Amino acid sequence: MTAKNLFSVGALALVVTAGCSRNPPPPAAAPQAQGAADSAAARAAAARRDSLAAQARADSLARANLEQSRADSVRAEIQRQGADTGSVAVSPGLAPAEASELADAIHFDYNRADLRPADQAKLDRKFQLLQAHPRLEIQIAGNCDERGSVEYNLALGERRAAAAKRYLVAHGIATSRISVVSYGEERPADPGHSEESWARNRRDDFVATRGAN
Repeated sequence: MTAKNLFSVGALALVVTAGCSRNPPPPAAAPQAQGAADSAAARAAAARRDSLAAQARADSLARANLEQSRADSVRAEIQRQGADTGSVAVSPGLAPAEASELADAIHFDYNRADLRPADQAKLDRKFQLLQAHPRLEIQIAGNCDERGSVEYNLALGERRAAAAKRYLVAHGIATSRISVVSYGEERPADPGHSEESWARNRRDDFVATRGAN
C-alpha cells in the first residue's frame, strides 16, 4: 500500500471516529411519563376551577347578606322617620269631597322627582284646602317602584316628597304644616310587577297629621 493510500485510510478512520463520538439525541419521553404530566395538569386546572367556584359562591352569599342588612337598615330608617315626623294619620276633619281631594296621590316618571303639569294641578287644589283650613297639617310620603336598590329608592322617595312640599310652601303654606317621609319601595300601592303597577307605585301620598277642626 502506498503512502498516499495509507493517508486516505487514516483520514477516513478519523472521520468515522469523530462521527461516532458525537452525543446521540435525547430519547423521546416515554408515553407513560407524558400521560402522567397531562393528568397532573388537568388535576391542577380542575382544582383552580373548584377554587374559583367556591370563591364565587362565597362572594354571592356575602352580597346577599349585605343586601339583607341594607334592607333591614332601610326599614329601621323608615320607622325612625315616621317617629320623627309624627306619621300617625288622623281624621282630616274635612267634608268627604275635600278628604278625597287631600288623599289623591300624585305620580312621577321613572327615576324622576320633578312634578308633572297634571300633578301640579292636583297640588294647586291641595293648596286651596290647606289655605281654607289653617289648622290642617299634612304629611307627604314619597314612594318608589321595586326597581333599584333599597337605599337609592329611600333617597328618591325623599326627593319626591320634598318636591311636593316645596311647591306648596312656594305658594304660601307654612313649612311647619307639612312633614315629609320616604317609604322607598316598602309600601307599594300595587303588588304587581308590570309597567302599570310600577307607574302606580311611583307616587306621593298625602295624609292629615292634624285635623282641620
